[in-house]
Amino acid sequence: MIKELLLLMLGFIVVNNFAFEKLLGIAPIIGGKSNGKKAFFTSAMVAIVMFVTALIAWPVNSFVLAKLGIEALSTFVFAIIVLVVVFVLDLIVKAECKEGLGLYFPVIALNAAVLGLALNNVSYTFPQAIFASLGAALGYILAIMLFAGVQSRIQQKYVPAAFKGLPVNVLAAAIISMALVAFK
Repeated sequence: MIKELLLLMLGFIVVNNFAFEKLLGIAPIIGGKSNGKKAFFTSAMVAIVMFVTALIAWPVNSFVLAKLGIEALSTFVFAIIVLVVVFVLDLIVKAECKEGLGLYFPVIALNAAVLGLALNNVSYTFPQAIFASLGAALGYILAIMLFAGVQSRIQQKYVPAAFKGLPVNVLAAAIISMALVAFK
C-alpha cells in the first residue's frame, strides 16, 4: 500500500506534473522573469495552498457535497476553499513576516493548479489524495525552480528579437515538457 502511494506521489512530481504535463498554473512559469528567491517563494506558497486545499476539499466533497447530491457545485465550493486558504496563509505570513503576500495573493489564489488538484483528487481515496497532493505540490516547486534556472540561462544568451520574451519561454517550457513526457 505505501509503495503504491509513494509511486503515486513520484508520478505527480515528475510524470504528471501539473505545470508541464497538465499545463495548469503555468502563468508564473512563462509569464515573468523571476530570480531564484522569488520563484521559490511563489512556488512554495502555491505548494502550501495546493496541499492544504486538497486536504480540505476531499472531505468536503465526500462528506458534504456527495451526501447532499450537489457534486455539480464542487468547482464553486473548491474555489471558495482556495480563497479562504490563501486568505489564512496571508494572515499567517503577515503575522510572521510583518508583510503580507501582497502582489503574490492573486497569483496564488487564481492559480489553476490549485483548483485543478482539488478537482482531480475527488476521484482518489483520502490517503491517495494526500500523497497526490504532496506530489503535485513538490512537482510544482520543481517546475518553477527548474524554469527559473532555464530563464536565467536564457537571459545570459543571445535571443533573436522575434523570440524574446514569451516566445522563447513557451519554447523552453515545451522542451522541458517533452523531456518529462519521456518518463511515461
